[in-house]
Amino acid sequence: MSKRNPIPVTIVSGFLGAGKTTLLNRILTSDHGLRMAVMVNDFGAINIDSQLIVSQTQTMVSLANGCICCTVESDLIEQLGRLLDDRASRPEYIVIEASGVSNPSKIANTLRYPQFREALAIDSILTVVDAEQFGQLDGAMAQLAMEQLDVADIIVVNKMDRVGREQIDALKARWFYPNARVLESQYGEVPLELVLGVGRFKEGWSFRPAATASAPVLAATREQDHAAIFDTWSFSTERPLSLKALRKTLAALPSEIYRAKGVCHIAEAPGKRCVLHLVGSRSEIKPQDSWEGMAPHTQLIVIGARGAVDAVELRSAFEACIAC
Repeated sequence: MSKRNPIPVTIVSGFLGAGKTTLLNRILTSDHGLRMAVMVNDFGAINIDSQLIVSQTQTMVSLANGCICCTVESDLIEQLGRLLDDRASRPEYIVIEASGVSNPSKIANTLRYPQFREALAIDSILTVVDAEQFGQLDGAMAQLAMEQLDVADIIVVNKMDRVGREQIDALKARWFYPNARVLESQYGEVPLELVLGVGRFKEGWSFRPAATASAPVLAATREQDHAAIFDTWSFSTERPLSLKALRKTLAALPSEIYRAKGVCHIAEAPGKRCVLHLVGSRSEIKPQDSWEGMAPHTQLIVIGARGAVDAVELRSAFEACIAC
């Protein structure tokens, strides 16, 4: 591909549970008319996010079992090379959804490697923020979240329906650069023209990333393997789960469990594939569609602070949800 026609790439970043997959589904189901490739990365042994993407008309590449900016970088390079070599269905646009514990700057650096320099162009780095939960982060979690904001071209403040105006203003004053491009949304609903193809209008933006006082601390954090900060645990079963028991188990999870997500086989919803999301103390389990020929099953990922994920206790709790 010539220098004049590189494939634009949007990197969707954001802390655990911010709403990245919801936003990505909004993009994929919109009438953009593009042949789009989607690269989905999840931090854990099962890539749940690849199962939660609603569009089956796009090319989707799953990058599992690690953080895209750490252990999965070689897989990202390989899969990007395959997309570029596929002349029959070469994408016109690429979206990379990073895991909630990824540093998007490392993904951006990978896209600038010599083999991709003329073929790919970073259109934007989009960071999604949970308006309700973001201001409660501290320590290493806050530093990691700041990394994601530090390189963002666009910030989507999601879940606006859960907070008041004063809380939003305080969030922006504490965390965001004064001239950051900020979109406010509910359920990832943002104008498509503001999140795709935005690089064409970049010269008109006033936003220029500024240095921060915490830069040395953040630099040290960037070198950490995220396995030193987070633990993950996965659960799978083909037996149906009791909805009441599952909700009770989710409500009783330790506060250091930041995120749980997955697909569920629920006894009370036979034939329906249910989707589970837990962010902080909030959880929802909703029927989405049929299993479409697949055997009903449950696959869940739990992500928490290092040392807070007790595999024995979690297995016992979730196995107790299996319907008799």
